[in-house]
Amino acid sequence: MKKYLLLLVLISAVSCTKMTPEKQIARIFNYFDKNTSAVSTLETVCNNYPARMSGSQNNSDAIDYFTLVLGKYVKPDNLWTQDVTVPNWNPGETKVTCIPSKGEPFNLNSVPLGLSIGTDGQTITADVVEVSSREDFDKAAIKDKIVFFNEAMSDENGYGKAGWQRRQGAAMAAKRGAVGVIVRSLTKLTNDDPHTGVTNYEDSVKQIPAIAISTMGADKLSAELKNDKRMKLSISSTSKRLPDAIGRNLVAEFTGREHPEHIILLSAHIDCWFNSQGAQDNAASCVAAIETLRAFKKLGIKPKNTIRIVLYQDEETGLAGMKEYAKIAKEKDEQYLFNMEMDSGAGGPKTFMVSEPEGFYIKMKDIVNQYLSSYGVEEIQSLKGGRANWPLTEKVHAPFYLYRSNTEKYFDIHHSSSDNFDKVDQAAFKKGIAAITSFVYLMD
Repeated sequence: MKKYLLLLVLISAVSCTKMTPEKQIARIFNYFDKNTSAVSTLETVCNNYPARMSGSQNNSDAIDYFTLVLGKYVKPDNLWTQDVTVPNWNPGETKVTCIPSKGEPFNLNSVPLGLSIGTDGQTITADVVEVSSREDFDKAAIKDKIVFFNEAMSDENGYGKAGWQRRQGAAMAAKRGAVGVIVRSLTKLTNDDPHTGVTNYEDSVKQIPAIAISTMGADKLSAELKNDKRMKLSISSTSKRLPDAIGRNLVAEFTGREHPEHIILLSAHIDCWFNSQGAQDNAASCVAAIETLRAFKKLGIKPKNTIRIVLYQDEETGLAGMKEYAKIAKEKDEQYLFNMEMDSGAGGPKTFMVSEPEGFYIKMKDIVNQYLSSYGVEEIQSLKGGRANWPLTEKVHAPFYLYRSNTEKYFDIHHSSSDNFDKVDQAAFKKGIAAITSFVYLMD
């Protein structure tokens, strides 16, 4: 029923509003073209509150800053926070040393994988075995060895395919008696900047240290292993899991003037890793959500339905913030027209992906493409099957949407020390927010 209600609302917006959609969307893009607040807000949060890991002081300070921006400049109808229990982890320092059978040892640039244990004050030295696929891993003799996962990420679409090494590699190797794992960074770029990201342990399996090395380091290690079968690796790490902490989700909304009970939600995670400002992942999306609300306010657009944003905790390690938000939404029996997740960087707009029935999707696609294709937005795509395991989909059956920016260079810097404000294309960033705001306007 909600699907048809949304369709009627969409058609109504196109046919009955006093200002035509073409003119309103032109106003939105013109507003962001001249806008300075989006870039200045992003610059402030990146420079002043980097390394926003869930449970950290910088994370809490960033929430305070965004609360100030919303309360002082956007003035939403409602603004509140939700306490969330989140993982708390100290990355510490890592060291990876190659020890040839002949010649001098040399170090590889490295960072710990998220939530990895350390070496408890010890240095682990062992033979190393290289694997470049699941098939290699299944065949390899790895007991008492350090496993070197070296499957390369082929292009920006290969993140999921190669990501098993980082996410499950440590648990898989520990089950078979390995003493540690080294993982090739998930990026198609060849340089000496290692990329982190979470590793997942299993409760019933002994935990072992998990460390990422750069693509350049991985290529060097692989070449050395081909020439020196007796080479060993030593690893040391002071990473440590700490007691859970309390973080905060930040929620703000403009109440719908006709259907306040129907919610359009924009969600973006506030947390980022320890080794960067987290500009693309994911401060840009947090700012985009805030600026969408600000644009509605500045342009005098009165939404028919409630437009809400949530900047939530712990996307990088376990989605604790979104799970808590969904739990509260279920308790309140809230109704969602859709939840659009934003987590693809600060590039220019590419497309929107929606989980809707085929007939509804086709009608929606025609309308949205009619008004946004001239601004560089590609034909919207169907998320067949949606994201059934997304917390808000599980709890209140909210249709799951994704905003996708241009990610051609996103994984060059993703989860690395290069994910900083100076890498943001400011004009593309603002155009992306204009596309998001226009999409929400059309959906409302």
